[in-house]
Amino acid sequence: MKLFKDKNSLSLSYRMKPSIISLDKKKLIETSKKIKKKIFRICLNSSSKDKFHQMIVFQTKKYQTVIKKNLYKDKSFILVSGKQIIRIYDKNKNIIKKFYLDKNNFICWIKKNTFYDNVTIGSQSIHIESLAGPFNRNKDRIYLK
Repeated sequence: MKLFKDKNSLSLSYRMKPSIISLDKKKLIETSKKIKKKIFRICLNSSSKDKFHQMIVFQTKKYQTVIKKNLYKDKSFILVSGKQIIRIYDKNKNIIKKFYLDKNNFICWIKKNTFYDNVTIGSQSIHIESLAGPFNRNKDRIYLK
């Protein structure tokens, strides 16, 4: 797995050279242990301009999530390992629904215009996020303050 650092990303992100790839779950877990960060991602799409974005996200319990929503695009979460809670909020920061992701309930779809966050339960989780591209940091997402 050849990775290069994405210097345009706000959080620690890596990209892979565009090609047909196959990933081994054990190698993903080994990679996550080598990179000692609260969160980092491997972007499977080669550019923020691509029409489809898919990221493998490594997240620890210590990572402080933020409440956000994607204004124009649905998003899916697929859990690879660990456990997570995905919380849905109203505009007043009240939790209106919770989804627990584990090995049996491992996928969650978030409709556009929905405030949410995702929290790791346990020490670490790995999940895949997928959504339409291209991504525009200033227009596609807002945060609930």
